[in-house]
Amino acid sequence: MRVLTNRDFLAGLMCLVLSICVLWQAQDYSLGTLRNMGPGYLPRVLGCFLGALGVLIMAFSAKTATDFPKINVRALVCITTGIVVFASLMNPAGLFISTVTLVFLCGLSEKKFKPVRLALISLALCLMSYLIFILGLNMPIRLFPWSF
Repeated sequence: MRVLTNRDFLAGLMCLVLSICVLWQAQDYSLGTLRNMGPGYLPRVLGCFLGALGVLIMAFSAKTATDFPKINVRALVCITTGIVVFASLMNPAGLFISTVTLVFLCGLSEKKFKPVRLALISLALCLMSYLIFILGLNMPIRLFPWSF
């Protein structure tokens, strides 16, 4: 029973399940040949490699058997909420407000709340996101609610 609570075994099992899902979905696409690859070629090859990797991880998980770590419920709730709120605010509020909200909601997952540190992180993330997505990639993302 200790094997089922090993996180390496569970990670290998998840790789195997994901591999089966990819292979099942890719069967609707034509395979083609090695010289003329079809749209199903790459998903099938990657699905097979992922499945093999999952089996290897599961096979070697007995050597690294440790107890499953305690789940940090506070972090799980705060980070999940932050991601959902970020996705919900992105269109109406813009990149700046969404990113600041995300950082502060995720910052609530720590035991000691550090608002100055979180403000600096959120400003740095806003600047990097602006430079990469809006200026660099020219994506039509509003920066503030009153933008475009």
